[in-house]
Amino acid sequence: MFSLSRYAIAALVVGALMVPAVPAVAAMGPIQIQQCFVTVPKPMSKVAGGTQINYVNRGKQAASTITFQVGYRNSAHHYLRTVHDDGDFGPGTLIQHHFSLYNDVTYGGKNVTSCRAISVKWADGTMWRM
Repeated sequence: MFSLSRYAIAALVVGALMVPAVPAVAAMGPIQIQQCFVTVPKPMSKVAGGTQINYVNRGKQAASTITFQVGYRNSAHHYLRTVHDDGDFGPGTLIQHHFSLYNDVTYGGKNVTSCRAISVKWADGTMWRM
């Protein structure tokens, strides 16, 4: 009986480990982030080329301003910065925008440590905040 309970516990642990990890660009709130990464430097440069964020507005109306919070780490620092995207972002449309975010730091690879929408201003003037 004792060994049977150990097998049951081991099966639970293995099952928990098989659950896929939530990526740094998981959907949060009404904005679903498809991709978020720091772009490679221009030739002969060591600083990052900016940040690419591809996302979809899953809300019921158009958004006019979306604020993103993006974490990045290179060999020297951990960063956490915000960037605003202004425009007319209708529901269900894939938006692919490149920002100058992190184009002033030494490139440490394309992976971000986090990327999420922290606020949305809707076309009717109402706000969503994380």
